[in-house]
Amino acid sequence: MIDLHNHLLPGIDDGPRTLADSLAMARLAVAAGITRMVCTPHVLPDAAPTPQQIAQAVAALRGELDAAGIALQIDTGAEIAVDVAFELDDDALRGYSLGGGGVWVLLEMPFEGWPLRLPQFLADLEMRGFRAVLAHPERARSVQLSVDRLRDLVGRGALTQITAEAVTGEFGPLTRQVARTLVTNGLAHLIASDAHSPTRRPPGLYPALEQAARWMRAEPAELGWMVTDGPRAVLAGKPVRPPRLGVGPDPRPAPRPEVRDERPGRPPRDARPGRPGRPPEPRRRQTSR
Repeated sequence: MIDLHNHLLPGIDDGPRTLADSLAMARLAVAAGITRMVCTPHVLPDAAPTPQQIAQAVAALRGELDAAGIALQIDTGAEIAVDVAFELDDDALRGYSLGGGGVWVLLEMPFEGWPLRLPQFLADLEMRGFRAVLAHPERARSVQLSVDRLRDLVGRGALTQITAEAVTGEFGPLTRQVARTLVTNGLAHLIASDAHSPTRRPPGLYPALEQAARWMRAEPAELGWMVTDGPRAVLAGKPVRPPRLGVGPDPRPAPRPEVRDERPGRPPRDARPGRPGRPPEPRRRQTSR
């Protein structure tokens, strides 16, 4: 499997702070069946490693992996905040492209707010020879409020990448249910770990693939494109047309996003005792005007 989005490089962003942690993450990834990882550090307005710095960090880590006997291929990339991407020239975008393929760039969807320039920006990117993978839209408040916003971007040629732990419930019931809606409506194309450490958000893809397959009433192999051929085509800079995945969606709608779900230590509602397999239900609450 190929992990298209993770924070494996040590000491460069909010990923692992030490080389030892990076190597521990790499070992976990290999044990989980991942053979290739794209190192995608954050590119933010106030913290933007250059493509050259990322390439140097990847080369250094590649040497450490070889020395440690860890059979993991790693590639360059970046997770570019949308408002930063708006201002980048073609050379910078090529430098930040996934796998150095020069075509596909990973754009971080903002967690709050909706970038009004984004639809036109995607069209502009295509005119410039680039295409976009949208990172973790299931965690974006704007998408939680209206999945149709994402449908418009996909219609403009964007791919979406959902986070493995969002699918398996570690980000809470709301994010999980939105991920389910994206999967069952054909709006999720790739699964990646967005791993940050060996313990907090470790690398892993297959449990999420199994869960997505259950949502689609399919076998994991039928959705395997999301972690194999799909990422491989992106890294090669090829045009990507996602296949029709699975055998049919679950018709149940996602709940309305009434509460924030990113609360540490709170078990997902559908994982509480006595409620095996049931999807989360929206809580009713009294409101006053």
